[in-house]
Amino acid sequence: MQNLLLKNKKSYGINTKPLDKASKSIMANLIKDDLKLVNNFMTANIKSEVPLIPLLSEYLINSGGKRIRPALTILFSKLFGYKYGSRHIHLSACIELIHMASLLHDDVVDESDMRRGAKTANKIWGNKASVLVGDYIFTKAFQIMVADQDLKVLENLSSASKFLAQGEVMQLSLKNNLDIETEKYFKVIEDKTARLFSSSAVVGGIISKCTEKIIYKLDAFGKNIGIAFQLLDDALDYEYSENNIGKNTGDDFKEGKVTLPVLLALKKSNPSEKLFWKKVIEDLDQKNKDFKHAQSLLIKYNCIVETKNIAKKYAKKAENILKEFPKNIYNEALVELTKFVFTRSN
Repeated sequence: MQNLLLKNKKSYGINTKPLDKASKSIMANLIKDDLKLVNNFMTANIKSEVPLIPLLSEYLINSGGKRIRPALTILFSKLFGYKYGSRHIHLSACIELIHMASLLHDDVVDESDMRRGAKTANKIWGNKASVLVGDYIFTKAFQIMVADQDLKVLENLSSASKFLAQGEVMQLSLKNNLDIETEKYFKVIEDKTARLFSSSAVVGGIISKCTEKIIYKLDAFGKNIGIAFQLLDDALDYEYSENNIGKNTGDDFKEGKVTLPVLLALKKSNPSEKLFWKKVIEDLDQKNKDFKHAQSLLIKYNCIVETKNIAKKYAKKAENILKEFPKNIYNEALVELTKFVFTRSN
């Protein structure tokens, strides 16, 4: 245990800013104080008599995540008039802790070494520590939602957590398998990504006492923006650009993940190209130049652009839902968030 703790004496180049530079305008300025409170609440809630738990947890908290999910909860709660109390802070932290726990587990499953330009927790402290601390963080999130004492919140977040885990298992079962339908791929990203986005929006509506009609629309907004973000991440895995924030180019390819750009390319490929995809994705028989060749095939068949355009369509659906909500500064910030997808796509 002592060796695990000593590993953190070094500097790992962590970016402690909660929102990246591409989103620093209305949204970042509007809720920056709230997001600081979210960070402080998370830090306070991962205290433990076991030193490794707060050490590893705080490393992840300070690792430069965009905090989009907490931002959704805060913005929607304020858009619909939530003014008193700290439920929006506590539940935003709860949602981010669920997300953090999933990241710890994901990096172990994917054997990832880097995330957001810094070493992953499992690279520093090992897989066992990452899995167990991830479990601890997950249970702390459930303590927070139980303490909130709102059955609707508990039902919503527990359901999202279940689907998140289900989506991850489904993705694992489809890894290195090119023989899957596009619908199955979308089911995976809906479960593992979009459900928690939806919950983030819905929780903001619940604590603001919104009607079931509004809650339904919030759920749809979260689903659409969540799918948009995941599609964009999947496209950016095959593309290097200055907008490729927090994404390690080529990770999905190296792990043999079957994402939309690959599925689109596979449908258009000639027989020899299909054999190439089978070799590098299903068999994981990859040579040094294979990633560049994969990129060239995706460019040849316009698959990266097509994936980005589909992401934009989902982001546009989310933006259109916002037109049905009250017009105020929080709505403007949410519109800006949907346009963030377009910014990263150009």
